[in-house]
Amino acid sequence: MTKNHRVKTAASILVLSLVLAACGSKNNNGPDAPTSTPSPTASPTETAPEPTETASLPPTKDSSELIAKHYREMTLAGAPAQEAYGELKKSMEQVQPAQADELIRTLEQFYEQDLPKAEKSFEEPEVQQALIELDWPITEQEVAKLKDEEVRALVENTVAGGYKVETAEGYYFPVVDYGRLLTYGDQVSISMKAYLDLRARESDAPSAKDAALVISWDELASRLLASESYLVTFPDTPERQKAEQSFLRYLSFYFIGLSNTPIFDDETFAIRPELKTQYEQMAASHGETISGQFAKELLSILEESKGQLFVKSDNGEQTDVPAVKKFRDKLQDEALAKLPAAKNN
Repeated sequence: MTKNHRVKTAASILVLSLVLAACGSKNNNGPDAPTSTPSPTASPTETAPEPTETASLPPTKDSSELIAKHYREMTLAGAPAQEAYGELKKSMEQVQPAQADELIRTLEQFYEQDLPKAEKSFEEPEVQQALIELDWPITEQEVAKLKDEEVRALVENTVAGGYKVETAEGYYFPVVDYGRLLTYGDQVSISMKAYLDLRARESDAPSAKDAALVISWDELASRLLASESYLVTFPDTPERQKAEQSFLRYLSFYFIGLSNTPIFDDETFAIRPELKTQYEQMAASHGETISGQFAKELLSILEESKGQLFVKSDNGEQTDVPAVKKFRDKLQDEALAKLPAAKNN
């Protein structure tokens, strides 16, 4: 498959996943038909017993709201992460999609308070040293190899709380494991499923580490287009602000680069050929998108500057090309302005 085809296919990823989610079976929300099983001594003419109170019933709005309320109260009370995540698993089976969304939002709010504490617990030297000795990636099987019982219990409880262990610059720390939350994709709304898709791609494979891009440019283009598509398709979701942050981050990586992954040659300050090809593919295949419009604009600027993103001053220092600097400076604000306004505003 060519790069051009891969990038062209990228924009369809989100839409396809949404269609699949919309068409997928909602067996967890449907009633379980009680089966009448006569006792061994029952005659064929005896009436089957009535369903008991333990028979499975479909969740109602009222019961779903009570469960969501209980879950909010539990997390606000400061339950440990492993209890909060464990209760989520049980509650998800008993609620309608709207309340399933609320459960995810409640857990995200819980993580905003709990994650800093989890990160701090990993700062201890004995924790860092123990994790360094494990093979990467740090799976549950690797965690089981930890010899220090306190460290092992800490890491096991952290993972049980819905986190995973990540590393950067030789340092280990917990992050929210959205890949596991994505397992509830069939129980939440289409917009929440799409949101979890976006977050899971990043938590499963971080886009940047140590100020360097660690995914391919094709994958970065795919994530950029997917985040834009989410914001255009679901402008009113409560997750909009978080999705905007991802969109702007990918936009900056793609059109400005990172400290350790520049989009220009270190010696000549000219656009790297593979990036020019990327922008040409984006402009050709997705020219109607916000990202595609920026690609066209930058290519036009590069044509005028003869491919230079910067130039060398008389003493050999990196100096701005005015049109390129203007493009960089306005990029994020203009991107936000181009997104559709929330319909409920």
